[in-house]
Amino acid sequence: MKKKTTLTSARYTKLLKDVRRIIEEGKARATRAANEELILAYWQVGERISVEKLTENAGYGDAILEDLSEEIGIDSSTLKRCIYFFQTYNRAPSGTNLSWSHYRELLPLKDDTQRQWYEDLAEDEGLNVAQLTKVIKEDRYGQSQSGSKKSQKPTLRRPTEPTYVYKAIVERVIDGDTLLLRIDLGFQVSKEQRVRLAGIDTPAMDEPGGKEAYTYVLNQLAKVDFVMIKTNKIDIYGRYVGDIFYSFKGSSKAEIFAKGRYLNQELVEKGLARVF
Repeated sequence: MKKKTTLTSARYTKLLKDVRRIIEEGKARATRAANEELILAYWQVGERISVEKLTENAGYGDAILEDLSEEIGIDSSTLKRCIYFFQTYNRAPSGTNLSWSHYRELLPLKDDTQRQWYEDLAEDEGLNVAQLTKVIKEDRYGQSQSGSKKSQKPTLRRPTEPTYVYKAIVERVIDGDTLLLRIDLGFQVSKEQRVRLAGIDTPAMDEPGGKEAYTYVLNQLAKVDFVMIKTNKIDIYGRYVGDIFYSFKGSSKAEIFAKGRYLNQELVEKGLARVF
């Protein structure tokens, strides 16, 4: 006869917590997937309409868009945004937490650098559409540029030589400047390695600013499937030292190394680390 198992109060509480977490994470993934599919669809609509070169004859083009609008039940202003979306982004954004509503606020920005700055800000800080609209109206970008002219942050020299560059999975964030990585060495060989970020130093976890640096790195790297690391030396404590690059947009490994986010410099720019 099978023995009956009785859940203790503590085990039931943990079960309830785990089930809720799984459901919430599933809902979040579903929402992100739906957002990404809608963004891709609108970009493709813009691509398809652009093939017809309707903008070369404004009056005729507007009439065609009005006809399309009536036939498919989408406002003509949305179709025009789709066209501009395609013209602004050379490929549909992917791997992003932003929605089409975010991009509707970003599209009117004519300066590519300014638009990218707000896009990164919305990603980094998890801004909803109302919050993004507010910071754009406040000209947060302009304020950041005037502030940077008054007080320039130290700049690390970004590595460009593609030697000793590897794909890696983040196993654990130890503190703001130290990671435990599983590094892909090629030929189906991987190695778990503790790596310190090159050229910077963040406060220890029990010092002011330590938890803030740790939380920033943890939140950023939790959004990506992998990072690229360029290793260059071993420090005096026997630790591997490296530069970390990543992207939210599903880029290739080479593109992430060449143009992706440079974590070492980001920590400096946000005042979470010092250069040494």
